[in-house]
Amino acid sequence: MGCSSSEEASAPPGGPARVPLAELPPGSRFRLLYQGFPVEVRRADDGSVAARSLLCTHTGCEVVWMPARQLYHCPCHEGLFDADGRVVAGFPPRPLRDVPARIEGEEVVVGEDV
Repeated sequence: MGCSSSEEASAPPGGPARVPLAELPPGSRFRLLYQGFPVEVRRADDGSVAARSLLCTHTGCEVVWMPARQLYHCPCHEGLFDADGRVVAGFPPRPLRDVPARIEGEEVVVGEDV
């Protein structure tokens, strides 16, 4: 699925996605669908959260996180992105797109209206 976690959720149509903070311990990744597209939510060791699109900027294939190499891999044309989503090899013209995310109470809220 692209993340080291097997968890997956999806947002209600037109609304932000919400993930219980308890399901995203520090150092973990969570894959969800936001507006029908795969997004990865990451929680840093310091407790902060960030999210990014898992769609390669070359042809839109879903990238896969490879924890052993600390890279995202696009299986369609072998594009590689570093842990910050920057292109390191292959055809992708731009980094992976960040998606707004914040902690609100006991949830992580992900989406454009964050």
